[in-house]
Amino acid sequence: MNDKDYIPYMRKMIGHARMLTVGLCCIVLNEKNQILLEKRTDNGQYCLPGGSLDLDETVMEGVKREVREETGIELNDVSLFMIQSGNKMQLTYPNGDVTDYMDLCFISYVNSQDIDLNKEHDDESSLIAFFDLDKIPEDSNLLRGTKPMLDKLLRKDFTVKVD
Repeated sequence: MNDKDYIPYMRKMIGHARMLTVGLCCIVLNEKNQILLEKRTDNGQYCLPGGSLDLDETVMEGVKREVREETGIELNDVSLFMIQSGNKMQLTYPNGDVTDYMDLCFISYVNSQDIDLNKEHDDESSLIAFFDLDKIPEDSNLLRGTKPMLDKLLRKDFTVKVD
């Protein structure tokens, strides 16, 4: 395992202990103003595509890599949308890992006619699909931190918010 795969590298040293990491996610909207969500395989909750920043990677490289790995989509124009941090961003994984995230949320627009969501992606998602904004899964089915980002989008608030 190389140290560029930061989370596994750190977990090898600290086990399940609480750690701080930079999370990256992206609101991906298509030409029909639908949002791309993924259903996670580890807990069955819906979230925006994303993951964690690796060592020696810029934030832009990281968000584009994570979206590509999870969805197969190559993002072009990406803009900062929101930053979340603090205790509300703590996540305990089913294996016992505890991670406090500082989440950088971005927004990008794509033409979904050019996208094949059925092709093979990583195994972190059981479903990847575009949803109408009025048909987003119930709040109880959303991963922690996802609802504030969606609420901000639904308010059409495109100012960069840092909590």
